[in-house]
Amino acid sequence: MKKIFTSNDSAEVGLLKNMLEDAGIACLVQNETQPYQAVFQPELWVLNDEDAQKAIDLREAWRHPEAAVTGSWTCPGCGEVLEGQFIACWKCGAKR
Repeated sequence: MKKIFTSNDSAEVGLLKNMLEDAGIACLVQNETQPYQAVFQPELWVLNDEDAQKAIDLREAWRHPEAAVTGSWTCPGCGEVLEGQFIACWKCGAKR
């Protein structure tokens, strides 16, 4: 199990969790309901170590979308049609 994301904004953690689960990556949020949020921030953990790099790649694509990328593209791995700002497929994790 590997921690891949921490934020004091639980909505960000939830959004990334949903993105990873949509890509088939099992994950877990810890510290989500701690009463002392300043000390304990919500953390997103990937359950299978083998999925960690794919999760990190998706996280980075989400956090740092390429500026000025327009148009859609088709994933070479699974054929999913994606919006231009994504550098990796949300469904299978393949790179653009």
